[in-house]
Amino acid sequence: MLARRIVAKHVTKTTALAMLGATAVLSVLQVLFTYLGELGALNENYNAWQALLYVMWGAPRYLYEILPIAALIGAVLGLGTLASNSELVIMRSIGISLWRIVGWVIRSALILVILSFALSEWVIPYTNEQAKSVKDHQSVSALGEVKGYWTREGQRFIYIDYANAQGQLKHVQVVDFDAGYHLKGVLNAAQGQFVKDGDWNLERVSQVDILPQGNATLVNAAQLPLSLALQPKYVHMVTIDPEDLSPSQLISFMSYMEEYSQVPKTYKLAFWQKVASPFALIALVVIACSFIFGPLRQQSMGFRLVIALFIGLSFFYLQDFLGYASLVYSPSPAWFVFVPIILMMLVGGYLLRRAR
Repeated sequence: MLARRIVAKHVTKTTALAMLGATAVLSVLQVLFTYLGELGALNENYNAWQALLYVMWGAPRYLYEILPIAALIGAVLGLGTLASNSELVIMRSIGISLWRIVGWVIRSALILVILSFALSEWVIPYTNEQAKSVKDHQSVSALGEVKGYWTREGQRFIYIDYANAQGQLKHVQVVDFDAGYHLKGVLNAAQGQFVKDGDWNLERVSQVDILPQGNATLVNAAQLPLSLALQPKYVHMVTIDPEDLSPSQLISFMSYMEEYSQVPKTYKLAFWQKVASPFALIALVVIACSFIFGPLRQQSMGFRLVIALFIGLSFFYLQDFLGYASLVYSPSPAWFVFVPIILMMLVGGYLLRRAR
């Protein structure tokens, strides 16, 4: 039992170090090539130092994107090293099953899964805003400004000419309809301010209410409280690309939109891609294990790496293609997002079953 724990620790440590090493190398290369690409966009308002700041603030996003490929390459390198030293043969000869070894490798990959979640939830939403502020020459607070924004809450349609993340509104129009979409009233306000959840205070208000008899009343007021489910954080989220929102932000925003209107598929796609990311990483690790124990066990390390990169890039191109195709052809992007992952799992499982 003690010997098996030592072997498990050795396999886990070897593959984990290989995965972390692959992550570090790929991250440095990604940052370097991105910076070289940014140098081609330099002008009098965007110098080399600002380009470097932009790339460094964007580094967490690059890291997040390469983690599955890094796991694939790291698993191939780590297991390949063990195979080259005949350690895998010895493990199999003393009764350690192939699936147990694969489980140890997946346990190493959980480090990257945790890192992926931490980046997606807490780091990337902040660093992407900083990167965008450098590129657009605007403060982060200015990036949260929205001009010309429509939203819907039940039978109420709201147009806001200007809004920011601090809860300030300018030139607000609220149009109310009944269940049959007959006009009930129109409200115009010069500006407004968020008070607390569900409550707004509008200023310089003009409100027209259409009565059942067909006539209308006009009310002008210096201030008027108004109940709106809209919150400043949701206004701010509109300015951010769906893929740059954290999973918790996507859940919150989609819950709000689902209650009062329709959730755009782009937000659903971004959410399911983030949910599927850990499973994609594990699927690629399973494929890597099948390379070592399966048809590529007699091939050189360089050949294995080339095949691993080809499979990894093909996987992500397929996943991206199906993900965006789901915006047109599927009621839910989840179906198309998980198809490549399930396919990889099945292929990897089949190859490992044959090798066993």
